[in-house]
Amino acid sequence: MNNEKWGSLPSIEERTRADAEGLSLGRVIRENRGQYLLASGEDILTAEVTGAFRYKAAQRSDYPAVGDWAAFHAEDGSHAIIDWLFSRKSSFSRKSAGSRTDEQIIAANVDVIFLVFGINGGRNFTEGGLERYLTLAWNSGAVPVVLLNKADLCSEEERASAVLRAETAAPGVAIHLVSAATGEGLKELEAASVPGQTIALAGPSGVGKSTLINAMSGGLNLKTGAQREADLRGRHTTTHRELFRLDSGVMLIDSPGLRELQLWADIDSAGETFSDITTFAENCRFNDCSHQGEPGCAVQEAMVSGELDSRRYESYLEQMKELNYLKMKQDEGAAGLEAKKWKGIAKQIKIYYKDRR
Repeated sequence: MNNEKWGSLPSIEERTRADAEGLSLGRVIRENRGQYLLASGEDILTAEVTGAFRYKAAQRSDYPAVGDWAAFHAEDGSHAIIDWLFSRKSSFSRKSAGSRTDEQIIAANVDVIFLVFGINGGRNFTEGGLERYLTLAWNSGAVPVVLLNKADLCSEEERASAVLRAETAAPGVAIHLVSAATGEGLKELEAASVPGQTIALAGPSGVGKSTLINAMSGGLNLKTGAQREADLRGRHTTTHRELFRLDSGVMLIDSPGLRELQLWADIDSAGETFSDITTFAENCRFNDCSHQGEPGCAVQEAMVSGELDSRRYESYLEQMKELNYLKMKQDEGAAGLEAKKWKGIAKQIKIYYKDRR
């Protein structure tokens, strides 16, 4: 089957394993409450995971996500059973909403992430919000690109201000002013997109992600909705994650807007987001400087001199605090899973020797 049309294929070693097991290769193009659509060559199949898959899945992130490559066997002409997933080369994730420490994968095997924000007022674009999305993007392994949408609704002064704020929050990242309504900036994005590339769109609700996909595809007609007039906050119109293949050969992944964005990343990813602060920190007197009052702190000196904005510094501290707490909870969770695994092994050993008596 011509699976190359659905993006970069998994490693030859894993594909050889699937062939040896008599399994086919397909890409997850839609996920909604444990039900999936798989694309395999020219075929689109409904799919579910096997009972053995469910038994082995230790956490939410073990289940298929949009963009995953899956090894499956066909139950009939239009339904597939997913046996296992190929290794992910990237995954854009957040911490699940609530108190549980679980990874929620938004999109897998993504090459580029469009971080979309509406700049026509309200709170759909803030520097702190961009910095949080950016940390997740760096952690994913994909390349982040910032799209400042709804530029047609802004004055030249507002457009210039939005670009400056984005450049401050995302140093070194490509930033584009775009308008899904007028098409501004879209030709440049299309020209930079490579056939076979997978691009995920992420951002708050109501910033125009689905409208952008409609404009870039030229043929899709995804459901869209207006913002609330009172505060310009978005409404959820996309209710599930889905991958679309454009005529150009580029794949776009649409996903619901994220109202709650809890970080799922490591410290190094935040270091990419705050690369300016990381550079200042290289000149601190102490290697383990926390940048919160130690003598000889180059980060504090940069704030005093005006080289570093206090808002950005506070955003950095907030992310570091959140990520350190996440790591502590992850370590506790890993220890719990390991203990549970060995408890199960011990139980099976007892059963084995009991049966042999």
